[in-house]
Amino acid sequence: MKWPQKCSSSVFDVACAEYDRSDLENINITLLDEQFNKIYVSRLSRSVNTAKSLFPNEEYYEMPEIGEVPLKSFMDTEKRLPLWLWNVLGRVQWFIGSTRQLETRNNTILRANKVINLCEIKNEDCILVTHGFFMKTLIKVLKNRGYLLVGNNQLKFKNLQVIYAEK
Repeated sequence: MKWPQKCSSSVFDVACAEYDRSDLENINITLLDEQFNKIYVSRLSRSVNTAKSLFPNEEYYEMPEIGEVPLKSFMDTEKRLPLWLWNVLGRVQWFIGSTRQLETRNNTILRANKVINLCEIKNEDCILVTHGFFMKTLIKVLKNRGYLLVGNNQLKFKNLQVIYAEK
């Protein structure tokens, strides 16, 4: 998706909604040869399409809890501000618990714990095809719960990054 470089609050909110509905770009994907019991995807089409590309002959199970952390404008204004400002200040609001955002950091942490609990109850090797901002929170919660993580040696995530978690 092509994001606007500057936008008003309403344009930013529309762009965020469009991004959530956007499809994958043409990408070269190397099929993963992993052992697993189930593949879980979020409700966003990017998650489902990624799973279909990586594991074309497998069945996928929807897990709404692994969806991306929603983002909306940090204030209402018709003034056109830089895209980076909307992203940064929206995430700052998420971090400090502002009710302006649709989900707070504490709610995201609770959701990440719920995901881990669901996976632990099933006691099976599984793959979660999720999203970057939620993944950052999930990784932090996994570490706090004593999981060993492999594949997260970078400050920033890349698309299609694989991270293994084991307890």
